Amino acid sequence: MMIDPLNKSLYNNFSKLIISTSKQGVTSSMSYIAYISLFLVLSVTSANYFLEGAIFRMFKKVDVEVFPEVIGSLTNEGEPLADIKLKRGYQYSGVMEEIEWDYTTTDDEGKFSFPEIIHRTSHPNKPFAETRVAQAIKVAEGVYTDTFLWSAVTKGEKHLSLLAERLAQLHCNFANEEIRQEIIEEEISNGVSRLQVFSICRWPELQLLEVQKREKYG
Repeated sequence: MMIDPLNKSLYNNFSKLIISTSKQGVTSSMSYIAYISLFLVLSVTSANYFLEGAIFRMFKKVDVEVFPEVIGSLTNEGEPLADIKLKRGYQYSGVMEEIEWDYTTTDDEGKFSFPEIIHRTSHPNKPFAETRVAQAIKVAEGVYTDTFLWSAVTKGEKHLSLLAERLAQLHCNFANEEIRQEIIEEEISNGVSRLQVFSICRWPELQLLEVQKREKYG
């Protein structure tokens, strides 16, 4: 039995009492009662000790990686699209009631970026809690309004590498149509997981790897 600091003192005192009664010739039944009493006291106080620890952990906040850094560019048939206002949003299921947005604008070469987002919360420590975050990047205004550069749902407290590497090279051609792209995550304990990304962006080399994985897993 694991003994917390408070119970260790009680344990030592009870042990001294048991030894003392033995030396004084007290019957074995008395020693037995002393041992039982010690066990009951330690059981109750240990339960309280660990319960308090569990409650503390449940409200302790941790850092959840909800959106990796984004680096990308916008073109239309090879021509860079400057001054296009974009918005990025995320919604943490069970934590946020609405999507939280931030904004950026493409430069003269059509390039843009968004910083990484870390959300500090106690949600992952709650019983049966699941960490799921809806992510979106789309055009905020103008002729391309609401065109999706990125739409996905991520899971877990850390960035998924398969999604992060795509967001680090989010190069989008507005001549492309929005399509749903399947990404197979292999490195998990219970088989494979299939992620979905809705976007006008393409990743030719990464998509070739996905074709190979579909041939393997179906």
